[in-house]
Amino acid sequence: MPDSSESATQDFYEILGVKYKATQEEIEDTYHNLARKLHPDVTGGDDESTERYMAINEAYHVLSRSESRAEYDASIGIENLAGGDGKKPEPGIRKDSSPADDMRRLDVKLRRAIREAEKQCSRDNFWEASRSLEVFLKTHPDNPQLRTTLAAAALGMKRYHDAANHMKVACTVAYHDPETFVKLGNIYIRAGQLVLAEKALSNALGWNAENEAALRLMKEIEDLRDAEKPPIQRIFRKVAKAFKRKG
Repeated sequence: MPDSSESATQDFYEILGVKYKATQEEIEDTYHNLARKLHPDVTGGDDESTERYMAINEAYHVLSRSESRAEYDASIGIENLAGGDGKKPEPGIRKDSSPADDMRRLDVKLRRAIREAEKQCSRDNFWEASRSLEVFLKTHPDNPQLRTTLAAAALGMKRYHDAANHMKVACTVAYHDPETFVKLGNIYIRAGQLVLAEKALSNALGWNAENEAALRLMKEIEDLRDAEKPPIQRIFRKVAKAFKRKG
């Protein structure tokens, strides 16, 4: 989410100008009215109107779906939704702030941020995905899902050292999950570190000897090493394999 937009300082209900108790129909009607007025084709695309247009789209994207709206409500700590006839909502009534409550709200924000970052990665927006998640490293340094998503973004940018470091943290925390070691092995392969890749994949196979992804990457390592050998050595290797199969 762009932290330079209006949404960085205002909540989504205030951006749309609807009450916390607004129905989905009210949210949709308000959004469409604002979108028609603020669309760049109407405003000429000036910076202020474009920022507002982006902000209302972001707010609508969250509030128009029941699941994401419920998560957002939890993340801002609303307990009782205010009424009133004013265009802007009354301030949300929050629970007494305690470390546990603060961390719960932060956890909700992190899960939402990770989902958005995964979508960004799927669209090859790796830098944006990484930037949006790095702010959570101070509060959730050992979160394996955060580290895995950051590793994927770094790998997409070909920052292999950063990707491996993030993934090693995930492997330390989720040491029982072979998929974390598979992802670390894949990073090392892309970086040309075949010895380290083989070690990571061996850890994955130690937890699940039939892990298809780990076995496939092990075969990829074998093929890469074969490709580096002189032709005569590759021939001898193939003959040795053939005799081994017959035996």
